[in-house]
Amino acid sequence: MATDGSRKAQDLPRDNIVRLAIFDALWDENSETVASGTSQDELFERVIGRLRVLVPRELHLEGERAYFDEKLRVCVDAGIVAEIFENERKLLTLTGRSPQVRYPDGEIRDYSPGLELARERLDQDNLRLRTAGFDVRKFIPSIADDLEGEQFNALLASMREVGFMKQFPIVKYEDGVIVDGRARLEAAKQLDLAVEYVKYERMAPGLPIRQRDTPLNRVLVALHSNARRLKHDEVTNAYNQVAAVTQREWDATAADLKLTSEWRKAVPSEYSPVFEVKRLPYRPDGEARIQVTPDNKVMLRSLVAAGGLTSWKVNDLREHVHFEAARSKHSAGRKAYFARAEDLIAGIAAMQRERRAMKLQVDPEWDQIRDWLISRFESSSSRRDGLAEETSD
Repeated sequence: MATDGSRKAQDLPRDNIVRLAIFDALWDENSETVASGTSQDELFERVIGRLRVLVPRELHLEGERAYFDEKLRVCVDAGIVAEIFENERKLLTLTGRSPQVRYPDGEIRDYSPGLELARERLDQDNLRLRTAGFDVRKFIPSIADDLEGEQFNALLASMREVGFMKQFPIVKYEDGVIVDGRARLEAAKQLDLAVEYVKYERMAPGLPIRQRDTPLNRVLVALHSNARRLKHDEVTNAYNQVAAVTQREWDATAADLKLTSEWRKAVPSEYSPVFEVKRLPYRPDGEARIQVTPDNKVMLRSLVAAGGLTSWKVNDLREHVHFEAARSKHSAGRKAYFARAEDLIAGIAAMQRERRAMKLQVDPEWDQIRDWLISRFESSSSRRDGLAEETSD
């Protein structure tokens, strides 16, 4: 459910990701309460490591402490952080007012403390599980494992008598993997019965499939759908097998799954708006071809083409960036995919890390494309009032 602070068709501050980092740094995760107060120096030490990952170029251009002090003042002015005095010592604390964040469905909602960090930890969990080729089915016993066994033969007899019961469908993913219903499927094959599937597919065009279909999601679907027949020790073993690969306790992963639940369930709508765009050049002396909206959504096909990649390379980003289907006056009536510049900057880096971890080729043009995005949309303070070099048609 969205909070009272939910809003649509509204833009967020360009430095919102930095505000979230400062907010999270002031939040006491252990007690789930707002910390009583911390000094500005202590807060700087606590958050600077994360800022070096999020906004390295800004820190390089403006200086780490100067940039931090400026963004802290922004948080104070926005009513997110308060300055209090204790024994003549200035301390910082949260006001109780949350910053905001845009969910995948385009809705702006109040930010849940730790959401960004939890999402990143889950991304790392899923990357490790995916790289290891983790298959939860290996750790969930099925009566189909023993086709001569008493349980499978009882199922076979039941289905021979009553047929395939549609109220017990088989859960099937896009890649053909079945995590629930393996025994029913085998029995149906032997009896030549038609089966009913629940297909776990993309919920909408452009939705990153891994927002819904992840190794962790498959673990949950497999365990929850088989919960009534699985023994406690079998469930515990499956969780322990996950933890061995992710290198952290299952309880920590489960806590992050709970925190990110609403985020992961937010689905983009099918509606395809018509965007007003201006076209920007990829190189100073080049033709203006990259389509950009006033709120910094970039048309992906025009971006990768300008960067020297074929248009299908956009698919490399599908599982890391939320795409929004829209039209523009330059798209000849066809739908095109747009993505927010800030999401593209983070998504390209995530895609590169994953492909390198899996020993897959990473096109060098992606580095140049990311640098172009950073130079346009994460540049120094002199550019914060908008695109300084827009080219209008």
